[in-house]
Amino acid sequence: MAGNLIASGQIYDEEFFAVWDGINPHIYIESVEIAGVHVGYIVNAPLTPGTTYSQSATGDVNAGTAPAYSSFTDVPPCYAPGTMIDTPDGPRAVETLEVGDLVKTLDHGPKPIRWTHSGDHPLEDAEVDDKPVQIKAGALGRNLPAHDLIVSPQHRILVGGAGQLQPVFTSEAFAPAKSLTAVPGIRHMKGKTKITWIHFACDRHEVVTANGCLSESLLLGPMVVNGLTATERQAVTDIFGSAPTHDAALNGPPARECLTVGAVKRQIAKHLKEKGQLLAKEIKKWDVDAAMERYEAERLREANPRSQVNMKHVA
Repeated sequence: MAGNLIASGQIYDEEFFAVWDGINPHIYIESVEIAGVHVGYIVNAPLTPGTTYSQSATGDVNAGTAPAYSSFTDVPPCYAPGTMIDTPDGPRAVETLEVGDLVKTLDHGPKPIRWTHSGDHPLEDAEVDDKPVQIKAGALGRNLPAHDLIVSPQHRILVGGAGQLQPVFTSEAFAPAKSLTAVPGIRHMKGKTKITWIHFACDRHEVVTANGCLSESLLLGPMVVNGLTATERQAVTDIFGSAPTHDAALNGPPARECLTVGAVKRQIAKHLKEKGQLLAKEIKKWDVDAAMERYEAERLREANPRSQVNMKHVA
């Protein structure tokens, strides 16, 4: 096989560690390059399917430098200020909601908010994939949402039900907002340099209405809890109790199946491809029909030249 020889035991490129949702709080991941070409990663422990891993520190192993440790900064599912959440008393801006206030849920009626949190997040150095997602009015279906909705990239939107992308998904599920950007009217807000994020949690994970479309309340899963400060972790544990297992949410289980980013993107791509093929077939059919009409018109004129003369005279 073509390529360059690699020194035994040699580690190429950088090393970084990621926050993990297991008992061990970190997984070390070594990125491997051969002749300047990235070929993959080596991990020191198995990765959990469906779990998002966020880079937390980097270091140059070859140079012998230690990683420059930094705090976990992954943004959990959040709403932007001004998002209108349906409550028994009518829609209210998410930033006005407080612990004890009732919100309408799709499955269990009015339910009280048990915990809220807000924070300012700089975005100057954020990758495009980590930028806020804007869902334009009507992007999910007729009047869905009713007004533009801005959410964090990981925020899950209900699809496959209530008219929300039902032609694409055949059953109800939650899809991360950043996985929907191939849909017209849904995009990353690349120009955003900062934003305030607000989220709220109920006793259980709920389907709620935001700006007229269905999305989620906060699911306090391991990645979210690990991203909180020690004081915040203690607060949510006091409210919701400890998770039954290390990979469970404090207020789980999820209200709907939670699709991965890759699964959503593949389904959308499949739908767009099939839609394109159907459109191509329709255009071909239109072309055949138009050609047949032209052919029949020509034969008609040949069979009745008098009508052709009369038509010219009338004109």
